[in-house]
Formats: sequence, C-alpha cells, structure tokens
Amino acid sequence: MQDEEAKSSDQGQGKPDHGNPGNEQRPHSKNRNRKGKKKLPAKGSVSLPRYEKADSERRLELSELLRLVSASASTRVGKDRITELQPETSPSIVRSRLAEVGELTTRLKDGLQLGLSGLGDLSKILGRDGSSGGQLLDGPQLSIVARVLDRARSLRRVLEEDEYPHLKQRALKLTDLPALRERLENTLSSHGEIMDSASSKIFDLRKEARALEKEIKEWLESQRDKSPWKKFLQSSVITPRNGRFCWSVRAECRHQIRGVVHAESASGQTLFLEPEQVVRTGNKLQRVQERIQQEQRRILGELSREVWLKHEKVMELWNHLVELDVIQAKSKFAQSLGCEIPEIVEERDLLLIQARHPLLIWRELEIHGHDDRGLEKAYETITHLDLQLKPNRYQLVVTGPNTGGKTVVLKTVGLLSMMVACGLPVPVSPGSRIPVFDQIFADIGDEQSLQQDLSTFSAHVTIVASIIQSSTSRSLVLLDELGSGTDPLEGAPLAEAVLDRLYEKGTMALVTTHLGRLKEYAYRRRKCENAAMEFDPEKLAPTYKLKVGLPGRSNALVIAERIGMPADVVSVARERSEKETGIDPEVIEGLRRSQSDLERRVREAQQHGDKAKQLARDVEQQSIDQRNTRGALEYEMERSEEQRVHSVIDQVESALNRIGELTGERGVVLSELRSLLEDSRSGTRLNQRRLESARSLRKGDSVFVPRLQQVCEVKKINKEKQKLGVLLNGIATEVQFSEISWVLPPPGFQVWWDCDELTSNQDEDR
Repeated sequence: MQDEEAKSSDQGQGKPDHGNPGNEQRPHSKNRNRKGKKKLPAKGSVSLPRYEKADSERRLELSELLRLVSASASTRVGKDRITELQPETSPSIVRSRLAEVGELTTRLKDGLQLGLSGLGDLSKILGRDGSSGGQLLDGPQLSIVARVLDRARSLRRVLEEDEYPHLKQRALKLTDLPALRERLENTLSSHGEIMDSASSKIFDLRKEARALEKEIKEWLESQRDKSPWKKFLQSSVITPRNGRFCWSVRAECRHQIRGVVHAESASGQTLFLEPEQVVRTGNKLQRVQERIQQEQRRILGELSREVWLKHEKVMELWNHLVELDVIQAKSKFAQSLGCEIPEIVEERDLLLIQARHPLLIWRELEIHGHDDRGLEKAYETITHLDLQLKPNRYQLVVTGPNTGGKTVVLKTVGLLSMMVACGLPVPVSPGSRIPVFDQIFADIGDEQSLQQDLSTFSAHVTIVASIIQSSTSRSLVLLDELGSGTDPLEGAPLAEAVLDRLYEKGTMALVTTHLGRLKEYAYRRRKCENAAMEFDPEKLAPTYKLKVGLPGRSNALVIAERIGMPADVVSVARERSEKETGIDPEVIEGLRRSQSDLERRVREAQQHGDKAKQLARDVEQQSIDQRNTRGALEYEMERSEEQRVHSVIDQVESALNRIGELTGERGVVLSELRSLLEDSRSGTRLNQRRLESARSLRKGDSVFVPRLQQVCEVKKINKEKQKLGVLLNGIATEVQFSEISWVLPPPGFQVWWDCDELTSNQDEDR
C-alpha cells in the first residue's frame, strides 16, 4: 500500500465490536457531522499506530498455547516464565534452546527425574537484586535454599555427560556450595525444623524440656481419675493452652480446684485450668522453652548470614533450576503432542511437512484421551498441511470456499513459527524447515472498534498499513481475506497494491482471499504462487487440503445449483461472473485436472523410485551379508589352523616336560626352545590380525567377541594392557585384544557358528 493510502486510513485499533444493540443512538462528536456520518480525516492528518507483537500473539493464540505448556511445569515460577515467553529473533539462540529440549527429551525417556516439584520462589525470599539482604530467614525459607543447593548438586552429576553437550553446558553452571549446603542439611529437617543436632545447647535444652513435659503429664494423668478431682473434670483429656498443660474443668467447679485458668471454651461451660501442683514445674518448662527459642533464633541468624553472603550464587543456581523446569515442561508438552524439532534456517526457506495446528490436536486429545491412542486418533482426525515458501517463491495467495480451512492455514504457519522462536518443538514430520523471523505480522479476524469508531474495513486497512510500514525482508506477514469488507472494484486494486509493496520488500507473505483479481496477480508475479483449499463438489464439503499451483473457487454457484437454485439463474450468474473476473472457470478446472493427473504420475514415479531404492538396499545388504559370511569362514579357517598349531605345540611341550630340567648348554637350548614355542603360540596369523584389528578400533565401534557370542560396543581402549572395555547388554565388561574377531558375524551365525573358544580358554586357564 502506498504511503498516501496508508495516511487516508482510519486511526486506531481496538477490541472486536459485537454490534450496536437495538436502535441506541450514538452521541455526536467533533468527528461527525450533524447527520451522524463519520467525517474522513484530512489527508496527511493520521499517524499510524506502531504494530505491536502482542497483536500477532493474540490473533495466533500464542498465549493460550503457552498456558497449556505451563501446565507441565513443576514450579510456580516455571509456569509463570513459560506464559511470559517471547519469540526469539536469533537463529543460534533458537537452535540452542531447541537442542536443550531435544536432549532432555531423550534423558526423560531414559527415566531421568529432575525432581523440581516443591522448589519455592527464592526471588520472594532473597529478592531478585538482594534488596532484602540481612533479614532473618525462618526455617521453611532456609529449607528452600537447602533444597536448591541439593538439587543443583544432584542434577550436575546426572546431566554432565559428553553425548549431551547442551545439557552439559547447563550442568557446568550448577556449581556446588558444599559448606553452606552441608550446614543447612545438618541443621534443618526437610520441613525447615531445627534438628536436635544443630547445637549441643539446643540438644540439652530440648532434653530438659521433654523431661519436664513428661513430669507434668505423668502427674496430671495419675491424678485425674482420683477423688476429688474426677467429679470436677469435664473430660479426661489433657489439653495444652498457651504452652501450659491443663485439665478441662467444668465452669461451676472453678473454685473446687486451685490453679491457674489459661482459657475457656466458646460456650463458657469449660475452663482450661493448670493445677497448682504443676504450676511451678510449668513455669520452669516455660523458661526452658524461651531459652530454646533464643537458641533457635541464634542458629537461624547464623544460617541467614551465611545465606546472605552467598545469596547471588544461590539465586543464580535457583534461576538455572527454574530454567531446567521450563525446558522440562516444553519437553513433556512436545511429547504429548508428538512434536518434532525442525531444521532452523536463516534464509527465507519455510517447509512444513504434515504440519498440524497444536491447539486442534489438544482439542482432540481432550476428547479421545491424552495417551498414545488419543494422539493417534487426533492425527487421523486433523488434516495435515504441506506447504513450502522459499526465496524464489515467497508469496502465496490462497483461495477457496468459506469454512474450507484457509484461516487455519494462516494460523498454523504463524503459530508454529512462533512456537519454534520460543524454543518449542512443533507438530510436523522430520525434514521440515522453519526460519526465524524478526517479527510475525497477522491480520486475522474482525477488528472493528466502537470506541475508535472504526468499521471492519477501516480497522483492517489500519492494521495492514502499519504492517507495511513495520515489516522487513525477514518478516512473515499473514493476511486473511485481503481486500474484503468493501466494494470489490476498489478492494481488489488496494489488495494488489499491498502485495506489490510486500513483494518489493521481499517479505514472506501468505494471503487468503475470494477476489478473482488476486488469482491473476499470482500468475503475473514470478515469486508469487496460487494455492487452493480443495472442495468436494459431490459432497458439497471442503476437504481442508491445501493444493499449491492453481487458484481455488468459492464454489458458491456449485453449491447454489446443488441445493435447488434454478439452472437458468445459475447459468446467468456464471456468465456474469466470468465477465467480471475475466477468468474462465472451465480453463481453471482443466488446469486443475491436468495438475491432479501430473501429481498422480509423480506419485507413481516416486513409488517406482522407492521400490528401486529398496531393491538397491536389499542388494547392498546381501553384499554385506556375503562379505560378513566370507569373513566369518576365513576366521574359522584360520582358527582351525591356529588350533592345529597349538595342538602341535602342546605335544612338543609335553615331550619337553618329560625330559625334565637340563643343565649346561643343553639346558640353555631347552630354554630357548620353550621360548620359541611360546612365541609361536602367540604369533599365529589369526592372533596378529586380532591385535591389528584391536589397535585400529575407536570408541563407539562395534566388535564381535566369539567367546561371548555377542557384538559389543567399545567404550574404552587400553593399548598398553591390550584390553578393551565393552558394553555387553548394558554392563561394562573387559576383554583381551586376543579375544576379539576382526569381522562382524553374518546373519544367522548363531545357528552354524558354534564357537568353542570359551571352553578352550577355560581349559588353558586350568
């Protein structure tokens, strides 16, 4: 849209208007003439409001989605941070955040538990900037600090693994504060109560207090059932009141028992009285309890000072744990919706493969259940979206019938792009690509405003004008029903001018419309393309599938004819429609049939190609199997040769043993002969090939151990000791270089490769 057109649009944007009920008269204002008609602003007098990100987030329902994600968080602060997430504009940051989610998803599937539930809000205790510094912290507050330190230490150990680099970087930030952590653990219980072991003084005082309590209770229990006390008591229960142990005495018997009344019941019928005989002991207990409280305050004061000295580091650890909670919530939500992490690209290259709107999936899960079966049913119910925009085709004009799914296409593309920018996986198939946009602009829905006196058309023009001003070549623009709400003869040229301006900027744009001129527009622009929402004319129902390449039809005339409109009326309407739009629907229909036939042929070619690829894979696998079989046979032949050599050596050694020990030159010759035999045993061709194979191995390689009849993964290599550390069924095991095969076993080796090395090795050991 030109600047002059933007200035002539109405100012402002507000909440949707639901109409002016009844015939209520609206007051005159300086912007209205006496007849109540709105005055148009003078040319150049309107300054357009800046387009706010919150507008797109509201129209694309990002806040609703984040609310659902936040339900998976374990902490209150984590939930709040998720609902406050903002789309990121840096591709590297987005990739890093998505990688963290992907790595944690793998760990969670392996059974990892972060254990972050119950992690309190330390910002309310220590303050975000330490502004609360120096104040005395109570036991429950200090227990939250202790939990933070404990979880940080525990999670560092389980997250710092080499194969998860992003989680490892996160784990390295979870530094331990051992002195403070151990002091808190040794002083406070999990509920924040000071333990007896906190100090020798508190241990002695509490011991004394328990003894005094026992003495008082024993006297009260021993005397309550005796005369004359028994008939004056309301019940036999010993009740504590104001820190004193009392009898429940009937009010009319107050003067029958000497003692101190500490409270009375709500009805006034019962008095809680401490008998005179235990008052002195009670006073002593009270003094001990006061000393206990003083000692507890001293301990809490010392702990508080230690925490405040380290409060910046403690807050940093707490923030990292909350971030882990956010990542965990993203991961759990992504798993519940079957989401994938797409490739993040910096160029304008958007490719969505089998994409679905996440809120539609959630709605289906609410119906069918949040489990694998419910997810499968949801994916069957919701029609997927396949769409691509790239540098040489970055505008798409979508046409089709009402309620055919055009708006859902816009919302799906927009919301998935926002989700990725917030570090959230999206419901797409592997191979999808999504760029990181500097901003996503959306004009979807009715934005007319009573307060700002804007009609639907004026509100849309205001929004689109501000989008034109604010968008760049790195933006994504989504416009619903562009050019509607006014005379099509004026709305269509205005819509074309808007697309022209976005085209000149190189802005990626998706537009839905019913205007025929915009269908022609897409043909006239090399980097713009038509697309249509499919419609089944037999069932008179949309299929919700997007077909790129040809424009769609509103199908109003088809529907009218099928439901009973006279044929001659429909015929006249069709002729007039063709004259006004200049587009022959029969030509478009022929093109659509040709495209469908071409797509069918492409699918058949792809199927034949897939079969050819499968045959090639089968041939390659057969070649590998044959190579493995040949290698296994070679191994067996050389092993048989080795066994024959060992047998001969064993016979010679047996004969030498019968000769016994010799002296002089004969003894030297005999010793050399024994050494030569030992060298021959270890120098067989089979053993040399084993050693060469072992020295060439790397961590992560697979190796076959005939003695164990297992293919194992190499975890460690000790060339000095000629040993391998392998993973056998999840258990770390050590094997000698001489125990491995340089070939992997062929398929079905268990049937014919009856390896007896285990037995022979055991015999040698004996």
